[in-house]
Amino acid sequence: MKKLLFFFLLSTQISFAQTRNYFFEFKRIEAKVLKTSKNNKHADLAKSLINEYKTTSKIDLIDLAKDLVGYGITIDPKNNISKFLPAKYTLNLKTRLSAIGVIDANKAELNEKQQEYLAKYLKNSSTISEDKYFTGLKYMDFEDENKLGTNQAITLEDKNYTTYFTKKDKWIYALSIHKKTDELVLYKFDTKAIPSDDYLLIQMEKDRKLKWAEESKLRDAFPLYHDVRIDDIRTALYYLLREEPYKSDKKFVEYAQNMRQKLDRTNIRQFTKELDYFLDLKIDEKVWKFKSDEVLNLKHTSAHALADIYFGSDAYMLAEKFFLRSLLDYKLHSAGGSNIHKDGNRIIYDLSKVYEKLGKTDEMIGYLIPLLNGNGSISSATKLLNAYLEKNKIDKKNLKKQIDASFESLENLRGDGTYTWIFNGKVIFFYSVFTKTESSFAKEVMETDFYKSL
Repeated sequence: MKKLLFFFLLSTQISFAQTRNYFFEFKRIEAKVLKTSKNNKHADLAKSLINEYKTTSKIDLIDLAKDLVGYGITIDPKNNISKFLPAKYTLNLKTRLSAIGVIDANKAELNEKQQEYLAKYLKNSSTISEDKYFTGLKYMDFEDENKLGTNQAITLEDKNYTTYFTKKDKWIYALSIHKKTDELVLYKFDTKAIPSDDYLLIQMEKDRKLKWAEESKLRDAFPLYHDVRIDDIRTALYYLLREEPYKSDKKFVEYAQNMRQKLDRTNIRQFTKELDYFLDLKIDEKVWKFKSDEVLNLKHTSAHALADIYFGSDAYMLAEKFFLRSLLDYKLHSAGGSNIHKDGNRIIYDLSKVYEKLGKTDEMIGYLIPLLNGNGSISSATKLLNAYLEKNKIDKKNLKKQIDASFESLENLRGDGTYTWIFNGKVIFFYSVFTKTESSFAKEVMETDFYKSL
């Protein structure tokens, strides 16, 4: 039986042992690397890196306890392609998950900053912290994060690769072997490249991203536009409980006492009957105008919260009802018009999503058109409109005709910024702090990229 040549990191130890039940032959890997890169301008670098691998030693977990920046050489023997790219290794101390990868491997060419980074790194990696591209690279993370394995050698398994780590002096080396193809990636990292003072900042950024990701999951599961304002409900209840007729209203007192804990996007869902009850309270706006904004906005906050709760619960008919009530019956009170404006925009944006769920195409489209006419949400509305058109195979030319025919129907409903317009026979409501006329409404919509694309 032919004797296999294993990849040695110590003269007496196998350090690149796979976590599976076999070892890989370094000679074959070496041959693939040299053959694939021989006609590439990075051939000498690849050859040098292979020779360095032969003299490295076993690595410890402590060596991989911080982020690293360096470079990688991708090897694709099947297509005879090799690329020289920026690379990053990351470790999140909080989650203890790691990742490794090259940057922009699928791009035909690297940008100028990336090329400058690689040139500087090869010349003198100890000064790379002065590089502009390095500033962003040190904070970069990868989505596919996993725990380091410690079976015989330290390895990292992700969706596509098994990666083996080793070291020599201040350098850490890694070899990634594709699980299904002959593709490889050779890595080299200078452990001194990132200044020690930066590691706290890097971890803080990871913590921020992790917190944002967790909050995003909560926002998806428990939508709530007024996630900060929602606890103002308890402040409003505090003021009302000191006054008649509220403090003599047994049902009101009971419901107020139910809300003793701080309200947030998760626990507010326990109080739908309380929120619904608050909508029927008689609150004299003139009396409370200079006493409490929280009381003035109790009904709006409650109605908008109910709309979000029912939308998140897939109760779309109820969501429609309370979105419309929060827009038309209980408009937000605010000293600054921009808050009212943003609130109104969000309501009609969410109404569009409600009508999509209900299969009401005209309302689905109609509620987004006002967001195109200078109402401050052009980007989000355009993105959603384009998604609707593609998903529902809506004819653009016909849609343009429908929009053009609707401009003349614009009407200032109550003279308070609440407008209606009729799109394809359906009445659409929206709010704007800006005065709208039929001509200004039409002009602003027709100047948008979305309209011009029809």
